[in-house]
Amino acid sequence: MKALLLPVLLAGNLCLADAAPRTVDWTELMPEEDLQLLMNMPAVDHEGLSDDELMQDTTATTLKSPTSSFEDEVANAIGQAIQAGQSQERTWQDALVSTRVRPELDNTNIRLAGYIVPIDFDDNDVITSFFLVPYFGACIHVPPPPPNQIIYVRYAKGFTLENLYTPFWISGKLKVETIENDMALASYSLDASQLVEYQEGDIPEPQ
Repeated sequence: MKALLLPVLLAGNLCLADAAPRTVDWTELMPEEDLQLLMNMPAVDHEGLSDDELMQDTTATTLKSPTSSFEDEVANAIGQAIQAGQSQERTWQDALVSTRVRPELDNTNIRLAGYIVPIDFDDNDVITSFFLVPYFGACIHVPPPPPNQIIYVRYAKGFTLENLYTPFWISGKLKVETIENDMALASYSLDASQLVEYQEGDIPEPQ
């Protein structure tokens, strides 16, 4: 009987190992060509922000973010990038709005650290869906990342977020899926199974 139990236990351990999420970096979500193009992207100019908008960037405490003229400028810049890409050789502007993905990552169980931009939440600020982005402020007062650097996350269980400055580890199954709303366009979606607050000094788990 013991001899029969050993293979069963070993098989169970192998299944658990297969189910463990793979820790990925944001750059792994974009094709190599897009990554190379973005390396030539000029630095973002924040001088267009007014003093009041800069104050909002450092003191935001609610999930509902006010709109601003700077956001309009960003939208215009993205529109110009799209128009430029329609008739010219691919440049960093095309990569900035690229929806190109890594199809081999479809249906992969991953673990990724990033910042949360709430989308759906109730009157008690319980969040059930959000965009996961690689840097704080994305889609609010700084230009959104390329669509292949934005993940639309569903979390039916719901959670509350004390502030927008807190990064989280998000685990779940990644899917190649285009999701768009008034805030941003995402080339990936993810059904989250776990949210864990990121702690400074966290070491990514082995891939």
